Amino acid sequence: MLRISETYWAGKGKLLRLLSELEASESYLRTLYFTPASLVPPKPRSPASAANLRTSRIDVVLEELGESETGAVVFMGEHQIIAVVPPFPQAMDRSSEGVDVSPLRDLLNSDLLIGVVLLRLKRYAIGVLKGDSLVASKTDTRYVKNRHRAGGTSQRRFERSRERLVRELFDKTCEITMNIISPYGDKIDYILMGGERHTLRGFVERCRYMQDNERKTLKRLVRVDKPNHEALEKIAFEVWKSKVLVFSDDLTD
Repeated sequence: MLRISETYWAGKGKLLRLLSELEASESYLRTLYFTPASLVPPKPRSPASAANLRTSRIDVVLEELGESETGAVVFMGEHQIIAVVPPFPQAMDRSSEGVDVSPLRDLLNSDLLIGVVLLRLKRYAIGVLKGDSLVASKTDTRYVKNRHRAGGTSQRRFERSRERLVRELFDKTCEITMNIISPYGDKIDYILMGGERHTLRGFVERCRYMQDNERKTLKRLVRVDKPNHEALEKIAFEVWKSKVLVFSDDLTD
């Protein structure tokens, strides 16, 4: 039976090394490229029809992958399968004999223009990456009160004041996001965000620029502890990470 034996995140350098190792190997017989649309789960079958259907190896892999906004690349071996969820969407479905890494390698080596919005309460960092290089940035802090634990009128007054400060933070972040990213116009390929999901949801709901660019904004959040210039200088590693799943046959079954 085919089972996941390993799952990990690989930065660009690590994944490029893996691709070189796959090319040198003779253990993988076919390569499959899937666009995001190809990974949308099919409608569930009835129990009767499912009972008569033998699950194939690729079905096991695709079921484990589920939906992916960037698609997937699957390297099929006799006793092992490696699936890669790339950092950015695959352009087309493709099936090749042997190991075919060229589309994925081309993606990893491309100079995509990527907008980055890092936001936590009290601070933000906005940048634009061209490939791995930070080509534009702006960071700042904004005062936001911590939550008030007292009750009654004092608490309500405090919460109204805090909500106003949060709105001001969102509005300022939206203004800077537009100032930093919009000069690149349609050349921006994708936008990624980082921070707490709840905070980012509130920000997007208030920022018209982010709403207008919803189709370019990926759902994956990049990891960031403190949004500042240092974080932006290092964010390319997080932006270009891929998820790798290794499936192996359990030969004891």
